[in-house]
Amino acid sequence: MLSALSNALAGIVFVSSIASSPRVFSSDLLTHSKNQISPGDILFLNTHTAQIRISIQSWKSLRDSQIIKQDFDYSCSAASLATLLNGFYGQSLDEESLLKAMDRADMRASFDDMQKALTEFGFKAQGFAASYEQLTKLKAPVVVYLKHRKDDHFSVLRGINKHTVWLADPSLGNKTYSKAQFLEMWQTRSNPADADLSGKILAILPISSEISTDADYFSKNPLRQTSSTIEQLKFRLFH
Repeated sequence: MLSALSNALAGIVFVSSIASSPRVFSSDLLTHSKNQISPGDILFLNTHTAQIRISIQSWKSLRDSQIIKQDFDYSCSAASLATLLNGFYGQSLDEESLLKAMDRADMRASFDDMQKALTEFGFKAQGFAASYEQLTKLKAPVVVYLKHRKDDHFSVLRGINKHTVWLADPSLGNKTYSKAQFLEMWQTRSNPADADLSGKILAILPISSEISTDADYFSKNPLRQTSSTIEQLKFRLFH
């Protein structure tokens, strides 16, 4: 069943936005403007055959790009749904509307609560027990249930391969993990009948076939990146 659902879902990649009203620098000004270039600026690099346009972004904007951050300790479920629906299905939902749809007085949402709430927005969902190997065959993002620092937590799986996992997390932002790090959080099922099916996911599909998907949102080849390595990549041209 998971394989059939995987084939019905589409694939996706990281998209960074350009800040409004940016300043523009030409490559021949680099030696004079090392201390003046800041996040939000645009750099044009001129070569013999092309002109390359680069947007300079802060680490925080990259970390939180395309993520609905949770406003409350208990709202990771709603923020995860909004993140996936907006990023992959092109919706414009916020955390508050999804929280209201779940209508949980005790603030502890489950996959069942999320599944029922999604119908209000034109989507359906199904929870699955899965293995890591099955996750690597997915072609679209899913919500994953985790134990983060011993607390229940929901996040969005945006990319995965045999060694690396990319989560669009409503609390931590865009984060990559090794397989071992991810499994430590995700293998939450106690004594499952099938030992391989040790984690849980929520797969989401539109009710209408008219809703399109972003083919670049989900990555089959996520790269491990720490804040320091990203900073080095961003500013290598300016030093």
